[in-house]
Amino acid sequence: MKPEFECGATASLLDSGRTLAGASHAAAVIAEVGVILAHSTVVQVVCAVSITCWLAGCYFAVRVAIDASLFRQLAADPSERCRDLDEWLHRDTERGLTDQTRGALALWRWQVAFLVVQLIALAGAILPRIAGV
Repeated sequence: MKPEFECGATASLLDSGRTLAGASHAAAVIAEVGVILAHSTVVQVVCAVSITCWLAGCYFAVRVAIDASLFRQLAADPSERCRDLDEWLHRDTERGLTDQTRGALALWRWQVAFLVVQLIALAGAILPRIAGV
């Protein structure tokens, strides 16, 4: 695979982190309303878990956005810019493009994982109320 393509494709995938962050923000607003309006302590706790996942998701959203931008830069000249990036990050050892990509995608997966847990917690708080339980 050409390094330029790998960088561009990675940046494109990481760009989806903005959509994930938007969904996370919306879920956090719904969870906050749930905390305020819930009559059950269990529902309030589950909504609080959703909000806590949102906080972690915000951290990963920022990191993923930074990496998306960096990978767009790397796509112009991957070999030279990978060395420049390592130098800028004050790394003692150079990381290859594969390692850079693997690390960026791991952050993206963490963002996805926290969104999934956030949505599951939110669903756990909302679905019983919708079902009338």
